[in-house]
Amino acid sequence: MRFRSANPVIGRLTHQTKSHASAYSATYQGVVMKSALLLGIMVVFGVISASRVFGSEGLTTGTLIFLIASPIIALISVFIAMAKPQVAPFFSIIYAICQGTFVGFLSGLYEVAFGGGIVLTAVTATASVFGGMLLLYSTGLFRVSQQLRRILLTALVGLIFTSFFVFIFSMLGVIDTSSEGFITIIFAISVISVVVASLFLMVDFDNIRTLVSNGADKQYEWVLSLGLLVTLVWLYVELLRLIAILRSRR
Repeated sequence: MRFRSANPVIGRLTHQTKSHASAYSATYQGVVMKSALLLGIMVVFGVISASRVFGSEGLTTGTLIFLIASPIIALISVFIAMAKPQVAPFFSIIYAICQGTFVGFLSGLYEVAFGGGIVLTAVTATASVFGGMLLLYSTGLFRVSQQLRRILLTALVGLIFTSFFVFIFSMLGVIDTSSEGFITIIFAISVISVVVASLFLMVDFDNIRTLVSNGADKQYEWVLSLGLLVTLVWLYVELLRLIAILRSRR
C-alpha cells in the first residue's frame, strides 16, 4: 500500500518497510510506550523551561542562546531520525529535550501574558482532540483517503506561505498589527491550523497502522513515535495561540 504524509517523519517510511521487515517488527504497544517516554521527557524539560519565566533569576546568555537554537536543533533531529532510523532513539530524545525546552518557555510566556490557566486549557484541549480523533479513527467512522491526504498537504503548504507573508508584511509595516483586520486574519489562520493539525492526527494513526501491519522493523517505533509527537506539538501550539486570541478579543 502506498501513501504519503505531510508529517516529516512518517511520510517516507512505507517504501522502506519491506526491505527492513524482520522477526523484530514494530508493534502498537512499542509505539505507545516510546511515545509516552518522549512525551514525558518533553513535559519535564518544558516545566523546567517554563519555570525560567516565573523565576526571579532571569535568563542567562547561555539559556537565551539555547532557547533560540532549540527549535532549530529539534527540526534537524527530526530529519536525521527520518533519514537514519538506526539513530532515531538518540535524535528522538534530542528532539523531545529541545522542543520541550522551547515550547515550555513559550507556554510560560503565554501564561504570564494571558493568565487564567491558559496552558492548562490548551493541554486539556489537545488531549481532548487527540482522544476524539483516535476514537473516530479506531471506530471506522472516519477514513483517511488519498484525496484527504492531498487536500491536507495543500492546506499545509497554503498555511505556511500565508503565515510567512503575513509575518513579512507586518514587519515591513504594510499591515497594521493593531487593526481589527490583522487580528481577524491571525484568528482565521489559527482556526484553520487547528483543524488541519487535528486531521493530520488521523493521517498519522493511519500511517502507523499501515506500517505496523506491513511488518516494519522495530527500530521504526521510535520514528513513528517521534512523528506523532511532532503533530501533537503542532496542535498544542496552535490551540495555545487560538485560545490567546479568543481571550484577547473579550
